[in-house]
Amino acid sequence: MTKDPDMPPPEELLAAIKTLPNPIRDGKEHRVYSQKTFSDLRYFRADLSDFFTGLKFADPTRLDIMGREKWARVNAFSARLTSNLIQDFRKYAVETIEDALDENTLKDSRAREFFLPAAANQMIFASYPLWNLRNDPQALERMEAALEWDCWKSAFEELAEDAEVSMETRAILHQALEAMATVAQDPERDNWQGKLVEYQASLMAAREP
Repeated sequence: MTKDPDMPPPEELLAAIKTLPNPIRDGKEHRVYSQKTFSDLRYFRADLSDFFTGLKFADPTRLDIMGREKWARVNAFSARLTSNLIQDFRKYAVETIEDALDENTLKDSRAREFFLPAAANQMIFASYPLWNLRNDPQALERMEAALEWDCWKSAFEELAEDAEVSMETRAILHQALEAMATVAQDPERDNWQGKLVEYQASLMAAREP
């Protein structure tokens, strides 16, 4: 596995997240454990869980509590943590994609433009972990990953050409499709964890005097 120069490292994504306004909920700046949301890696899982639950059942007119750009970057960051075996957010990745492709989401333009970029970022930054759900014994039993992958691909293809979807969102969906194609064509795609461990070991060896 080689490092993609177009993929920013997790620390850059976190820095980008910190520059965005903090989410507002009920008229107040939202915090978790009295800490600013998405500002500290120690609390990132709690932040993600709390906001994921809140957004999942939010009225589309209230999605501005997070902000489209911030939620997309948060998902990119969590996907990079998963891809680099730092934390396992595969459950949230799958649910993010499934919620974005839900019929009720897609028929509401505000919700569609909020959730689709986040779903696309999960695929762009965590395509290998998502592909490997099908052969990972630790994956949730409810995940029919092989079937879901094909369904996700078909939905992304359709939405990427849908004139009702914004050009910006269609562009990021095309990036997600490119990531999916790269994984599908990789003969070693089923050995994501093994390849990553080998890559990390090679970096360590290169640093040795």
